Amino acid sequence: MNKHLSLTGAAVALLLTQLTNAQPGQSRRVITLQQALDLAQENNPQVNVANLRIDKQRALIPGALSLSGPELIFEAPTTTRFQPGILLPVSLPTVYKNQRVVQEQQVKLSQREKAVTTNTIRYNVRTTYNNLLYLRESINNYRRQDSLLRVFTQVTEVRQRVGQISRIEVLNARSQQQELQYQLDQTRAQVRSNRIQLGLLIGTPNDTSLRATGPFQKMRFTDPFLTTDSTFIRNPQTDYYKQNQVLNEAALVLERKRRLPNIIVGYLNQGGPESPMLYRFRFGLSLPVWGWVASSRINAAKTDVEIAKSQIKLNNYELQGDYDKGYADLLQYTEAVDYYETIGLRQADEIVKAAGDGYRLGSIGYYDYLLNVQQAFKIRFGYLEALRNYNQAVVTLNYLKGE
Repeated sequence: MNKHLSLTGAAVALLLTQLTNAQPGQSRRVITLQQALDLAQENNPQVNVANLRIDKQRALIPGALSLSGPELIFEAPTTTRFQPGILLPVSLPTVYKNQRVVQEQQVKLSQREKAVTTNTIRYNVRTTYNNLLYLRESINNYRRQDSLLRVFTQVTEVRQRVGQISRIEVLNARSQQQELQYQLDQTRAQVRSNRIQLGLLIGTPNDTSLRATGPFQKMRFTDPFLTTDSTFIRNPQTDYYKQNQVLNEAALVLERKRRLPNIIVGYLNQGGPESPMLYRFRFGLSLPVWGWVASSRINAAKTDVEIAKSQIKLNNYELQGDYDKGYADLLQYTEAVDYYETIGLRQADEIVKAAGDGYRLGSIGYYDYLLNVQQAFKIRFGYLEALRNYNQAVVTLNYLKGE
């Protein structure tokens, strides 16, 4: 019995050791920003859908040669017996050529649509990753504040025991620490939400093991103005709408070609079996006498071209407006980050040190200490918030530039 228990205990110990060794790899998955971007571009469901749309349009290219089905007929030209025949209406070669051109342009439009989707996904990945870095530093800031409040609570309890302060001040100190713990829990919940969002973007739903890595610092932004690119030619949306115009112009050409007569070829023996082979064939034209049908389609195609041109102007107008707003945000948050890095953070450290020394020595009271500590960490949170907003402005501007 003891031997059996010993073996069981050893097995349990081995299993616990294996689980302990495997836990870090299973519970944490450190991923860099570049890895996240690559995985999103490869595994995101929206990219997969865009690829399928491209494949669909490519599969339709052979269908550009859209021949009408042959008409099988039976006639009795000699009134003695029925003769089989076949008729095949055929469009002019230019129609099939332009139908292929239109379909090839449709493939290119689907490719441009994929580029727009990819650019949006990269924007979302960068935004989520920036939030994760911000939340990580926020948690570190909360922890530093919590450690100070723990020391503060201990000092307060000692002072209460010696009769220097009342019990209400101890309760207030504990409530401050509990409130801080609540805020820390809320931040951790936001981290979990952003990890899930990042997992969705890179194609791993419900993955809460993702960890952002790298320093939380100012992103580089080397090209503040589009002095040579006022039309945002590097933005995929611009390319998409230009390709849409090309597609509609090709469709207009096709509608004009369809206005031409169709050719009819066929075979039917009008005589007996001894009739010459040449005279058994039929040739004819299908005349487009209903001109209003073709005219309405051509006019509609012309309107589509004008709509496409207007969409290009509207898109450029919206991009320019978003860029101007994003650049104004960048300037605003640049000033804020510079202030905190040159003045604010240094003052926060000095406030915490002076408040701690003053409270321990008795030169300041309970409320003064709390106010000073809260002000110092408010400054630090202000810096983290400004840095996050600055980086988000950079992410937005790069997205508008198509980078």
